[in-house]
Amino acid sequence: MSPAIPAELSSSLAYYSAHFMDRVVWELPVRWVCNQHGLDCQLIEAGLPGTYPTFIVRTALNQSVVIKFFGPLYDGYQACQLEHSMGNFLAGHTLPVRSPLILAAGQLDTQWSYLVFEGIPGTSIGQARGRLAEHAWVNVASLLGVFMRALHDLTADCPGALSTLRDSDDRGNFAAFLRTQKERCLANHRKWNDLPSHLLEQVGDYLLPVDQLVELASPPHLIHADLTADHLLGRVIERSGSATDPAGGDWENLAVIDWGDVRFGNILYELVALQVDMFRGNTRLLKICLEAYGLPGFYQHEFPRKALSMLLLHQFPMPAWVYAGQTSNHSLDELAEHLFGTVD
Repeated sequence: MSPAIPAELSSSLAYYSAHFMDRVVWELPVRWVCNQHGLDCQLIEAGLPGTYPTFIVRTALNQSVVIKFFGPLYDGYQACQLEHSMGNFLAGHTLPVRSPLILAAGQLDTQWSYLVFEGIPGTSIGQARGRLAEHAWVNVASLLGVFMRALHDLTADCPGALSTLRDSDDRGNFAAFLRTQKERCLANHRKWNDLPSHLLEQVGDYLLPVDQLVELASPPHLIHADLTADHLLGRVIERSGSATDPAGGDWENLAVIDWGDVRFGNILYELVALQVDMFRGNTRLLKICLEAYGLPGFYQHEFPRKALSMLLLHQFPMPAWVYAGQTSNHSLDELAEHLFGTVD
């Protein structure tokens, strides 16, 4: 019998927030999963805090696996199904940056599922940010453009990829999702209290119609939808003579992780996490990325406004820095140029 999970982890957001990465709470479930799948559990370490409990298990010979648990909160059941399906799909295809293989899957009980991934040696690029040379970021930006193009083209050519998403008005019908987000946009930003008042009052007139944000004539494709700095794994390669230069390292990409937010979408929605989190608003890196991607003409026209419209329509609030200090920007057009002014 699997060990009991505290009931509050399935019902209380406050308790979940306090304990979802608590190694003491999760040690018995982690060891039970390892025993179920013949894994030699030598050491348990908490992974990077995200949405779901994630733990790194060190096994014999200094190898590792990652165990990720999904419960009732935060649509865990759907996220687990999507990660499992996407993992199986990607295992049969080649992208410029690979993703970890899924080694096992199962249930702890009727409410909690888990996935076991191969461990990827290295760190997230977010953790290594301060150690990388500028040219390393240029290379990352270019590769991510190539990666996104390959992913988008692959899934447009494989209509069976995550076919269950097509039955969802949210993740499966992107235009319908955006129309819903547009209806909720002002209410969302009032609830989040993120936009300065003088910009909030411009939102209704600023947002472009959905048919100017989505190229409806193109085949639908999948997007990762959460390309943050926590989700690109790799390792820093110290350059000769850079021991005294903490920002002088190169970067080797090893894996893109966390496909739990995968959905049908387009490059504009894909760019939100990338520009806001991965690139921290660096428009030079964004331009390099888009050149490698080969941004279609449909999106080049009024690109900054289209990109900011998509950011404003996003289902999640942005980090505080995105809007903080924007009192000097008198219009959303100015904010769009500040964040996305890269395409002539």
